[in-house]
Amino acid sequence: MKQNKRKTLPFAGLLLLVISCLILGGMTAYAAFTSKEEKTTLFQVGNLQTKISEVFSEPATIMPDELIEKRVKITNTGTLNQFVRVMLHPEIRLEKEGTTRLLSAKIGDEVLLDINEDKWKLGEDGYYYYLNVVEPGTAKTTDALFTQVKLKRELGLEYHMATFNLLIKIEAVNCAKDNYRKAWWQGSTPNSGALQKVDQQLAQKVE
Repeated sequence: MKQNKRKTLPFAGLLLLVISCLILGGMTAYAAFTSKEEKTTLFQVGNLQTKISEVFSEPATIMPDELIEKRVKITNTGTLNQFVRVMLHPEIRLEKEGTTRLLSAKIGDEVLLDINEDKWKLGEDGYYYYLNVVEPGTAKTTDALFTQVKLKRELGLEYHMATFNLLIKIEAVNCAKDNYRKAWWQGSTPNSGALQKVDQQLAQKVE
């Protein structure tokens, strides 16, 4: 298990936080498994701190098309109001005869999540943006990003005995002025697509 690392980094007057949480094991196609959970804080800046709050009943096995409850929310454990975005990296790995093979694992294809599209918006950059302010306090959380996970019904035999990993990367920025634009979009204002809709929502909530 890696130890948490804390660094204070200058960021052009912005406060930005990035946390990556690697949910290892947890699900194995077709077979029993041993799993563990590892959460590693990459860095924290100023009074921005956040963590994943989840409800997860870890199964012994998972079969294709089997729903597994996994409610993922983000908690603001710092002292400042935050905007939050999350990137999800699924990975299906097969260990066989001393070699490792990565199998196709894409959200919406091999990996199916019931994303809460009313509260979270997927941008063209691959991040899911929470469309509201996350207030500080351990009792304050976002709405769930998703509540269920399953692997698609049509997985081939090559997935037999494979393990499923999900990396959840969190980025948070304080709500002052247009800090989220500077931190996430190099100071530009999106003028089309999903990111424009995200920007329109967040712009109404800046401090």
